[in-house]
Amino acid sequence: MKKMRNDERKTYTAGQILKFVIPSLAGALAFLMPIPDKGTFNTALGLLIDVGKGGVLKPYLPTAAMIAVVFSAVASLLAVLTKPRFIMRSPSLRELFCVSPFWLGSRLLGAVLYVVILYKIGPEVVWNMDNGGTPGLVLAPALLIVFSVLAAFVPLLTDYGLMEYVGTFARPIMGPLFKLPGRAAIDCLASWVGSSSVGVVITTKVHDQGYYSDREAAIIASTFSVISVAYIYVMADFVKLPHKYLQILFSVYAVTFILALIMPRIWPLSSIPDTFSGKAGKQRAGDDMPQDAKLGEWALKLAVERAERQRFSDTAAAFVRTLLSLLVSTMPLVISWGTLVLLVANNTPVFQFLARPFAWMLELMRIPEAGEVGVAFILSYADQFLAAIVGSTVHTDAARFMCAGISATGLIYMTEVGVLILNSSIPLGPGKLTCIYIIRAVLTVFLLSPFAWYFCM
Repeated sequence: MKKMRNDERKTYTAGQILKFVIPSLAGALAFLMPIPDKGTFNTALGLLIDVGKGGVLKPYLPTAAMIAVVFSAVASLLAVLTKPRFIMRSPSLRELFCVSPFWLGSRLLGAVLYVVILYKIGPEVVWNMDNGGTPGLVLAPALLIVFSVLAAFVPLLTDYGLMEYVGTFARPIMGPLFKLPGRAAIDCLASWVGSSSVGVVITTKVHDQGYYSDREAAIIASTFSVISVAYIYVMADFVKLPHKYLQILFSVYAVTFILALIMPRIWPLSSIPDTFSGKAGKQRAGDDMPQDAKLGEWALKLAVERAERQRFSDTAAAFVRTLLSLLVSTMPLVISWGTLVLLVANNTPVFQFLARPFAWMLELMRIPEAGEVGVAFILSYADQFLAAIVGSTVHTDAARFMCAGISATGLIYMTEVGVLILNSSIPLGPGKLTCIYIIRAVLTVFLLSPFAWYFCM
């Protein structure tokens, strides 16, 4: 471990510190500060979203959302077929539009179904409110506003030093509690304020550089790539509990914390050896925190230097990238997967059969509408939004609360996190990922139910 040089110990001007403090504090307050609202509590972010969804734009939102989904499908198809130079030269655009046949098909199906739903074309069973109407006329229009607001505020949390500052102070607890190196706190915080996929990408990169062993990388990717505070609001809004966002946020992270204590100590994560299969070699690389550095001064150094590198143009570009990614990648899946799943769930006994074990456990824990909630526990493995879609169709707050909860605590949803892990050097295959999800889901039933009782019953 290196020593801290004298030139690394320096003081900062008030302007430098304020550039870190003001945006970070604004972002934290927007996401987390409770504000009294109609007899309950909301957040500044939630109030802003509510105004957007209920304002003069409301009648136009379904059409605007359809345009976004159709754009995603057409742009992806052209990118895959023609590979235009401006897309192929941009890593972010190439990753966004040049997708596999499966994801391209999902986007194309979403575009076709949205047109069918909006204009009520063909069989009513496709576009009625029990099936396609819910994702097409309720969820996607709301997402358009939610994603726009979130894309604007997330950079305040991620790009002005807050991750570096809080993550540095979290280092001392990571080893004793979770058997992980201190830098894993940064990955967790990246997921918390950014997205699960951000956490997995960071973990993969650090594993390839030799800072994480195979076991450490597997634990972090499958246990600490938690769903972000922004997405938890999306889930709360989906299941018609935006006024209980803070309660869901607290409950989800409490359960996730307990699972993070349990999962590294049991199979399959405990069976993964402490070998190094990353691209850097077979032994651990050095830590980047100097041996004699104090946590406070090192945290401030990292935070201030991160904020100094950030320009307004960078923040604006991050807003555009985040919004485009959410609209292009997520919105079509809400329509295509959401409609298909609701069609199968409402018209066949398939998911009810698969969900029976979860329904029994939920009944044991006295959760209402246990059969429907059990289906959400199955569907969340495919995509966290599917659990929220089921949650939007149930009638009791406790059932909705549980659907929102599993959409976050399950963590291994295959549309994004699972695919990223499978495509990385982290030694977790489909079988182990499935086992990890099932264990997390079963434990969630028993850990989350008391919160549902307290906050909703």
